This record gives sequence, structure tokens and C-alpha cells, in this order.
Amino acid sequence: MRKIILIVMALMVSGCTSQPGHSMGTSLQLTSFKALTGWSNEQANETRPVLLNSCRKLNRRTLTDNSPWGSYKQWQQLCGELSGLPEGKVKQFFEDNFQVYRVAVNQPGLFTGYYSPVYQGRLQKEPGFETPLLKLPEDLVTVKHRGGQGKGERIAGKKTGDSLKPYDTRAEIEEKISTGRVKPEQILVWIRSPSDKFFLQIQGSGNVQLKDGSLLHVAYAGNNGHGYVAIGRVLKERGELQEVSLATIKEWLNAHPDKQRELFNQNPRYIFFRAAKMGAVTAQGVPATPHRTLAVDPKYIPYGIPVWLDTKLTASGEPYRKMMVAQDTGSAIKGPVRGDIYMGVGPEAEQLAGPQQSPGKLYVIVPKRR
Repeated sequence: MRKIILIVMALMVSGCTSQPGHSMGTSLQLTSFKALTGWSNEQANETRPVLLNSCRKLNRRTLTDNSPWGSYKQWQQLCGELSGLPEGKVKQFFEDNFQVYRVAVNQPGLFTGYYSPVYQGRLQKEPGFETPLLKLPEDLVTVKHRGGQGKGERIAGKKTGDSLKPYDTRAEIEEKISTGRVKPEQILVWIRSPSDKFFLQIQGSGNVQLKDGSLLHVAYAGNNGHGYVAIGRVLKERGELQEVSLATIKEWLNAHPDKQRELFNQNPRYIFFRAAKMGAVTAQGVPATPHRTLAVDPKYIPYGIPVWLDTKLTASGEPYRKMMVAQDTGSAIKGPVRGDIYMGVGPEAEQLAGPQQSPGKLYVIVPKRR
């Protein structure tokens, strides 16, 4: 899920010169692996397979010969060496070949959580399963923004002649569904309720358990091009909630079933889905790994870059210090020190992801300059 137009944040550069990230509009300060509390053999070894997944999807256009994040050729060489190392040498490999930078030292960080939900569903509409997940419409197109603010970003809309008009809002799409104006072939699967659909759209991917017990993995296919509005913030602004979390939002929705649709429509963004082979597919196109995949703002940190996260689990208050890989993004993940932790699949992961909202520090781990 992505916002149509992203605002470039011009920040003061601190630390060393010629830093990675300087050209990306953020500031990085050189530090060391020794400064990372919790850095260990275990962290290095558990992150290795996750990073190797990303190695197969690295972006040549981002990792150019002059890239501050390392060149594609350099990454290919390091990935090849990393894959064949015995476990006892992985930690030293990172220390010998990579350097650590703290991201935007003077900015407060915010780290939330997400998970892969499991919902009940049917391939055909039947009583109790009357809410459709829609496939990407044929008349929705995405193009690159040609000029001005947001140049180069992809925007979505409906092509009319030589112009691109805004696509239908959530309210307009829901009106089409309720009046039977959605073609049957555009429906991927039917689930229990509008609230299930809304939260599945927020997560961006998930699992639908069918009547025979099998799982249909559903993944993000695209959006209608409208900006994201958080319904938790809307409820707080209206005075309906004092504390905003997944649990309090669900409690409010359960207590006000007649007001759900109006609230959902405050968020004009609408997510479309596709069937997938994997249960949680990241924006990089690799499987999400619990507690090792981090969603970031790719304007500041490219996909496939290892990172170090230093924050707390809101649910327990425990320190949360992990070596992770930037593999995903989300409509609410904006800014250099903003991350969303993938907690896993099902109810236990939901218990961690729902309340997660803690400040923290973020570091990038990039190849040393040769």
C-alpha cells in the first residue's frame, strides 16, 4: 500500500561525509557493531537466510556502481560468500565486510507491528460469507508521475482518453458492490464481514481458510490510488476513543455495527488482492519472516538492506533488539526512522502486533566502501 505522492524530507546531514543515505534525503551517523546491544552469533545466523532471500530480488536500478548502499555487483559477491559460510563465521563476516550507520539520530523513531491474519472464507457466496475480496480491476492503470512534486513515483487512476482521472474511492467501490455492479470474475473470494476485509486490507496480505480446510493465500495486488487515512485517528479526533490500538478499534466496531461502513469510508484507499503461493508476501516479492522482516519507507531505505532495530515490545515492555532485513512497506510507514515489524501468523502474532507502538532507534548495515 503506497501513497500517491511522497513528500521529500530535506534533513541536515550529520556524521561522516559521503555517507549512504545522503542522496536519499536522510542523515546517517557512522557507528559500529560493538555499539549494538545484543549483537551476537545468533542474530547473524538467524538473519542470514532472510537476507539471502532478499539477495535474489535486489534492484539493479537502485544498487548502481555509485550507489551509497553498495553496488549490485558488490552485493552479488557478498551474497555468494555469505551463502557458503559455516555458522561460526557469519558474525565475523558481517563485521569484516559491512559497516553500521544510525539513521536520523535527531529524529524520534516509531515502530509498530503487523501480522498475517487467518480468516474464514468461501469461493462462492453463501449465507455468512457475503463480503468479497476484489481482484485488481482491468480499468485501473498505474503510470509514473512525469513532473513536479512526486516525479518518478507511480500513481494509479482510470484512463480516459489521454488523461488519467482519479479512480473510485472506497465509498464508491463499496456502493458498486452493494448494488451488484461488480462483475463475478472480479471477486477473488468471499469472507465473513466488512471488518474482516478492512483489517485484511490494512495488513496487505493474509490467509483465507476455505470450507475444506485448505488455505488460500491472498496478497496485495494494487490500490485505487487514494491516500490512506487511519480510522483509529478518526475515532480519536471524534472523541470516540482515548487510547488507539487494534483491540480498542475492534471493540468500538463490535459495539457500533451500524456505523462501521461510514467509518471505513473515511479511509478512501481501497486494496485489491491476488492469489499467492506464499502466505505473507512482502513488497520486495519475498516471503515475510517473523521477527526478521521489517517494513520501511523505501524512499529512505531500499529493500534488501539489513538493518538493526532497537526498540521495545509494547505488549510486554521487553527490549526488542534485532537484526532484520528491509523487505516490506505500508501506507502508514513514512519517514526514515519508521518501521513495521512482521510478527508472524495467527492470533499469537496478533497479540504482539496489535498494541505495538514504541519509539526506538534504527541502524542500516551496508557494505564497506572499497
